[in-house]
Amino acid sequence: MKQLTFLLSATACLHSHVEGFATSYQLQHVKTGFSRPSVRPPTPMKSLELESSTYNTQPLTIAKAKSTDNEVVIEEQPLTINPPYLAAYALFLSYAVFRSTTEPDGASMEVLQKFFADPLNPGVNEAFVTVFNLLGLYFLPMAMLLMPGAKNQKFPATPFILGSMLGGYGFLGPYCITRTPRTTANKSDLGWVTSNILENKLFNWGVVALVASAYVTSGFCNALLSDANGLLNGYVKLFSDTAIASASSMDFFILTLAAASFIPEDLERRGVEKGVVPNVIAASTVLVPGFGVALYCALRPALGDE
Repeated sequence: MKQLTFLLSATACLHSHVEGFATSYQLQHVKTGFSRPSVRPPTPMKSLELESSTYNTQPLTIAKAKSTDNEVVIEEQPLTINPPYLAAYALFLSYAVFRSTTEPDGASMEVLQKFFADPLNPGVNEAFVTVFNLLGLYFLPMAMLLMPGAKNQKFPATPFILGSMLGGYGFLGPYCITRTPRTTANKSDLGWVTSNILENKLFNWGVVALVASAYVTSGFCNALLSDANGLLNGYVKLFSDTAIASASSMDFFILTLAAASFIPEDLERRGVEKGVVPNVIAASTVLVPGFGVALYCALRPALGDE
């Protein structure tokens, strides 16, 4: 009888330990497209749930993680393609390759050596000098246009914008091709550089002065006033003789159109409704390439605080 009592006591004790162990290590399901059990440690913590979005038929998707107070959700974003920017990119690359293979040997290198010797006054056509120097400055107004809407894009904007300082649309194109318009943004959504520098009016007007100086220091304004025909004819000849002039001019033209195309979106972020006015403002910036878009950024309304 004592042995039976001892056996029952031992069984009850073992049963209580098993229950405590099971309570400490609870099983939960982690959603990853199918359910499977996983073990949660006994330390007190909030439930972690991973969710995948429904299957998307897009050929390529970009996954991003979004965290909240009690869960982490992995989202899939389809990689959209903007056909106008893709067409411009294909046109630019194909034209640059074509011109580089059909120009006389050493023609572009001769022009580049003059720029290396004196970037501001290389002794070539003043119109091309202006275009060439402005290509190195176009990343500034592009940054002021694109960075306020750079949040939650497929790719980070900064590397492409900085790369355009050296490669123009050849570097910026892939970002333009894959970006999604963002028509809502507040100052609180911006990074420190965008909020305190790119949105700063003193910086904006400094960029206007810098871009305007490219037209003056190159001798373009003097040549335009003194001999407009000679300026134009010299530019046409350099364009037809060298790949560096023709490809750079194509690059400059595409960047100017691309910058103008971002202005209606930028105005909508700033509370200006869609309509004729944003399109007219965008078209007006093309009249003086580079300077027009820089002036727009200096005069545009500020973003809302909330």
